[in-house]
Amino acid sequence: MAWQEVVLVVDPDEASGRATAARLSDGRRVVHVTTALREAIGLIEQVAPDLVLASLEMPELPGPRIVRMLRERKTGLRVVALTRQPDPAAAVATVRAGGDDYLALPVDPVRLDQAVGRALRDVRTQAELREAQEQVADRYGFRHILSRSPKMHRVFDQIRAVAPTDATVLVLGETGTGKELVARAIHDGSPRKEARYLGVNCGAFAEGLLESELFGHERGSFTGAVERRTGVFELADGGTLFLDELGQTTASVQVGLLRVLEDMRFRRVGGEREVSVDVRIVAATNTDLTEAVRTGAFREDLFYRLNVFPIRLPPLRERREDIAILLQHFLKGAAKEYGLTAPRIAADAMEWIRGYHWPGNVRQLRAMCERWVIVAQGGTLVKEMLPADLVGAGARMEVEPGAGLDPERPMLPQLERRQLQLERAYLHQLLQRFEGRLGDAAAHAGISRRTLYTKMKEHGLQAEAYRRV
Repeated sequence: MAWQEVVLVVDPDEASGRATAARLSDGRRVVHVTTALREAIGLIEQVAPDLVLASLEMPELPGPRIVRMLRERKTGLRVVALTRQPDPAAAVATVRAGGDDYLALPVDPVRLDQAVGRALRDVRTQAELREAQEQVADRYGFRHILSRSPKMHRVFDQIRAVAPTDATVLVLGETGTGKELVARAIHDGSPRKEARYLGVNCGAFAEGLLESELFGHERGSFTGAVERRTGVFELADGGTLFLDELGQTTASVQVGLLRVLEDMRFRRVGGEREVSVDVRIVAATNTDLTEAVRTGAFREDLFYRLNVFPIRLPPLRERREDIAILLQHFLKGAAKEYGLTAPRIAADAMEWIRGYHWPGNVRQLRAMCERWVIVAQGGTLVKEMLPADLVGAGARMEVEPGAGLDPERPMLPQLERRQLQLERAYLHQLLQRFEGRLGDAAAHAGISRRTLYTKMKEHGLQAEAYRRV
């Protein structure tokens, strides 16, 4: 996307303001300069700048209030504060008021370029998010998948090609890459879209229970089978069945799946009569099935039956151009769900978020966004609010953090206390939502069960208190 950037410089010292504007002027930007706050307000309405560089020494208002007032004049406006009297407390207050950065005058040209570049990049990200949503909806008709990545667009082309057919699809990818979203997109693009779509996580059931879940059972077929149960193959008749984590199934289940995939006939557990169905299968796994076949953990004939049309999803670290737009998308969604305001992301926090390797992929990012909406409380998310595993010494960075970050900077005590308070509130809400089920809660939050348990212990929370009697 190409457009001309518009920047407004507000400085009571006209010579200083024009010097700043001269450093910023190039063929991509239109730069306006004013010495008065009232005139700046009028220019915001007239020229709709993407970014304002504002002196905090304006006579009309105190510094942080200037930043807040400017941001209220235009949705999405970025503000970089300039000051001749730098002060750490004022810097914190400015960021909390919505400032993107805090620069001392006379401004260092390198720091100026970095601050302006980051702020305008965020403006472009918002525009790209809107464009990506429109592009994917218009070109592919997908409602739930968002991406600007060429790798993902190749996936979209595969979905669009296979969806109208009845071919079995095998979706491969790491945990959290969005395999179920692909299955839903295939169903929505198929002639079966008006029929049922059902999904089963095969890794969540013990062997006997999984067979019952898939094929149903007859009354009295095993202890506890007090009535006939209809399995998902019958329930999805005429529609699409998504079989997730298929690589975790046992040999017995694999035999049953092979039989039903061959001729769409099966018997309920404990039953004698064959049941015929018409179901489109989309399977998924994060397991290397080729290796599983080699070691004997997965049936070769079932693998070939499933691998009719494979689709491989790239991990988030291979589609970094999507991190910023997914971040904004998830923050808005979480803010709406919780009735809060989506936070702004400070430049230092964004550098770490972009550079992190995201082992839990898109699912982990989405869970983090829910946490950050609660932690930031409608303000600005700064690096000190990020979890230790993302910015700590053990955090894996796929790219070097940008200039201007100081990984050794001590955590501000007030932010640390606030983070602990909000972390406890997040855990409380998470445990309440999943009624104390630690596995489900940890998976939703994108963390391990052990990490969740450790955090609960730190905050004095017990799973039993959230379980329904």
